[in-house]
Amino acid sequence: MNQTAQRRDADDYVVRWYRECDRDGIRSLYETEWGWRPTREWFDWKYVDDPYLSHVPVTVAVRDGDVVGSQAYVPFPVRWRDGETLALQPADAVVHSDHRRNGLYTRMTREAIERYEPGEPSFFFNFPNPGALAAQQGMGWSAVDSVGTAYRVHDPTPLVSSDRPTSILASVAKPFARGYLELCDAVRETASSEPEGVTVETYESAPPSTLATVYESAVPEGIHVRRDAEFYRWWIGDPSFDHTAYVARRDGWPVAALVTRTRNGDKVKLLDALPLAVDRRDAFRALLRSWIDDDGDAAVLSVAESTLPRDLLLASGFVPDGVPLASRVCTQTDLAARPLSSDGETPPLPRSVLADENNWQITFAEQDRF
Repeated sequence: MNQTAQRRDADDYVVRWYRECDRDGIRSLYETEWGWRPTREWFDWKYVDDPYLSHVPVTVAVRDGDVVGSQAYVPFPVRWRDGETLALQPADAVVHSDHRRNGLYTRMTREAIERYEPGEPSFFFNFPNPGALAAQQGMGWSAVDSVGTAYRVHDPTPLVSSDRPTSILASVAKPFARGYLELCDAVRETASSEPEGVTVETYESAPPSTLATVYESAVPEGIHVRRDAEFYRWWIGDPSFDHTAYVARRDGWPVAALVTRTRNGDKVKLLDALPLAVDRRDAFRALLRSWIDDDGDAAVLSVAESTLPRDLLLASGFVPDGVPLASRVCTQTDLAARPLSSDGETPPLPRSVLADENNWQITFAEQDRF
């Protein structure tokens, strides 16, 4: 099926690829269903102006001229061992509440599968909620693993829903969280001094070339996004977030880095930590100290659990989401993937590779979940 083809079903829904006239309809759909209307700048940054595709990777469902469903795809350049390829991450899927249970999500997804199976990208990967995961497994996705998150919680309120039981839980947990962090910080300050020869520089706008240099100093073999300067210029260019970079230098040379992301300063995520393949502990410890000192007033700091050594995170007051208290207020994140290839051809990353959790190297930089 070519790019301009349309599918009309007996119910008069048309499932097709994005046209420029759909932009405002998609933004209005987000506003109706999610309560926020993204700016045109954000939409163009994410789906029109990405550096990897020559088309806008969005399928829509239209009825009577109105966009009632949308499924977008974020392109990621991916490395695995010595190879490189392109992957797509399904994102921002939404169907108008008046038009659900008509199979629109499945139709939009199958439209993308038909287009992309003959060539690049090589696979889909994403972090679906349980309902979406069940639907995707019916279309060829494999569940790979649960992806853990570690939290440093100054105030648990932003993590919980507004219902009374969890709100009460948050209010009870708040003083315990503060006491725990005060103890961790006291131990950390007593036990560690500034690593010899390591200095930390803070950047209000992350330096893409410097980050790429640190990444290339130790590239992992696992499946991960290729972090070159082009990727960082685009991905950190998200106009809806503020980014801060911390770069550790030894003798003037960048040896490690952290990149944080926040919308309003209340919740701050560690978007990325470099390098990915080695534990430069002294540098990471100094970087974590700088980040925590800067964002000590934030309610919650979060890190994809495999980003930094577990013991280093624990010593800095981060708690895994699997512990009893955190598991009550945190949502599990699942990784799923689907290879893409024409009939009879072997994809660059076959299902056996994608479905093996040990083959992945995941931070928040790979996750379109903000």
